[in-house]
Amino acid sequence: MAKEKNFVEVLAADPANVPDVILLNGFVGNSGLEGYTRLYLNAVLNEYYEIPAEAILHTATASATANHPLETAYVWIKADAELIRKGKSVADTKICFFNGPIQSGQAAANAAQATVTGGPTGVLNCTQAAAVCGNTAWPGCPPN
Repeated sequence: MAKEKNFVEVLAADPANVPDVILLNGFVGNSGLEGYTRLYLNAVLNEYYEIPAEAILHTATASATANHPLETAYVWIKADAELIRKGKSVADTKICFFNGPIQSGQAAANAAQATVTGGPTGVLNCTQAAAVCGNTAWPGCPPN
């Protein structure tokens, strides 16, 4: 069985003529466009690039580990390739996920509690025990 070539052997086979590339990491999938490969940018598959197949110079698998249980791929692409980006942005996803009546009510309750107690520990801007933080309130800008 032949050993798979690493990216340096492929991209810099001629050290005098190393191509300009971009490197993306994600989850490779089939594209709905002929002659393209889809690269999902996240595990919820809501953002992706459509990459022309002829622009892909090399791919390498990043194997799953205990700390990163999903197998991804590194994809080296010609720097001048025209990619098509599609999908929801992460910011849009967060806004949609955290905008219901339960979340809004909880956020208001948390804000009211923080105002009364000066923070989660009773000390302004302190997230640890007061003995560790002391009074961490910002004193403001020094006078001019």
